[in-house]
Amino acid sequence: MTLSIRPMTPDDVEAVREVVSAANDEADRKAGQEPSAPTAQQREQFFRGTRRFITEDAAGAWVAVDDDGVVGMAEAIRRGGFWGLSMLFVHPRAQSQGIGRQLLDRTLDYARGSDVRMIMTSEDPRALRRYALAGLQIHPAVKGVGMVDRTAIPVDLKGRTGSADDLDLVAAVDTALLGRSRAADAEFVLGNGATLEIVDDGAHRGFALHRDAHPNMLGATDEQTAAALLWRILEKTTDKTEIYCLTAAQDWAVRVCLAARLAVSGSGPLFISGMDHPAGPWLPSGWYF
Repeated sequence: MTLSIRPMTPDDVEAVREVVSAANDEADRKAGQEPSAPTAQQREQFFRGTRRFITEDAAGAWVAVDDDGVVGMAEAIRRGGFWGLSMLFVHPRAQSQGIGRQLLDRTLDYARGSDVRMIMTSEDPRALRRYALAGLQIHPAVKGVGMVDRTAIPVDLKGRTGSADDLDLVAAVDTALLGRSRAADAEFVLGNGATLEIVDDGAHRGFALHRDAHPNMLGATDEQTAAALLWRILEKTTDKTEIYCLTAAQDWAVRVCLAARLAVSGSGPLFISGMDHPAGPWLPSGWYF
């Protein structure tokens, strides 16, 4: 078998989706869950997101190709001094052959000169070993999963539904909180089917993006505001939700999950280098952190 690692191109987008879908389906089966097929809208959202990686972060977008086609993919972002591994998947038929390590090595080239590096991962032991050996520190995490107990939702929640007119607030909150702005990424996510929630109450400011009953991105000046934003998301859910990658720094979010009667259990950890711990009033997006 001949294997090559090369830059991702727009022609790879469908094959990349098939790799991600196959890997996720296999993970669901191992967890005793029945895989679910994405909707047409979710497929199109994935295609748009992948094409944006190729355009905006070409040096971080790679595929592994064997004689039968694409068998692995990796996408990483750079935002100033920040680097994050957004996705890394290998097709089940090609796993445990060192392909994931080769893809990671290519994305780490994109990390050169970065001050902070971050990876959200699954509980797969192979992934945990790979990222630890890459020099990042592990931060154990939990997730909250289930149907929201609607009787637990606080009344008179602060905030409102936002729009692209609020991106200056997103930039200001993120710059103070993270030292970088996710406003351009938030604008893309907003235009790709997400809803924006805003709290703008004097010194208490924050934003959250959500789609398909899942938080995509959240940042706030303080934990009380962050909790109000998370409750605003949960208030709008009508289906099972999942809030993932909650470290000790996001204890405020764990408390919200418990109050909403979500099942809290272990999840894949967060790997970080260049900072002692993640920001507190913050939730990451799987793609844009």
